[in-house]
Amino acid sequence: MSEFNAPNTETGTTSTNSSEEVIVSKPSIAKSIHTEEAIFITLIVLSAVGIGFTNFMPAKSFWFWVAMVPVFGATSLYVGWSKARKRGEGISRIIWVQLLHWLGLLAAIGLVYLLSETTDRITSNQIALMALLSLALVTFLAGVHFDWRFMVVGVILGAAVAGAALVEQLIWMIIIPIAALMVLIIFWWKRNT
Repeated sequence: MSEFNAPNTETGTTSTNSSEEVIVSKPSIAKSIHTEEAIFITLIVLSAVGIGFTNFMPAKSFWFWVAMVPVFGATSLYVGWSKARKRGEGISRIIWVQLLHWLGLLAAIGLVYLLSETTDRITSNQIALMALLSLALVTFLAGVHFDWRFMVVGVILGAAVAGAALVEQLIWMIIIPIAALMVLIIFWWKRNT
């Protein structure tokens, strides 16, 4: 007769037909994070760095946000592509939609920069916040259309814009708890699915 092992979820042990107990260790948090969650956590961390950069050096932070557009776009493309592949959908449509989505953001940021350079109506502080606001909006819309976790990142970026516009001195006290809460929500959601 073969021996049957039934897991005991309450105690973390495995019971067998014999009187032996074997302790089963749970995987560490680092091992339980999947690639997509690690990517979103990285986006949130990069966003926090950029928000700090915007707060201390607004004139130079514009270029940081421009550099983040391909990073966010590539992430969205990867997540959309992997989801389409799992569902057996055509990948070429996902690629075109994603490219148009993120290239539209680059065009909008380029126009904002052009307005800043040619008309002097927009200061360097304002241009950085406008670039961040544009990235927040497009990231949120990527969450609406592609993956809900982009909405979380978009809300964090939008909260940063609101915080910078309303309470520049307190931005870190607003963003860090929101980012920590979002990371906890992702872990909680992943653990329950």
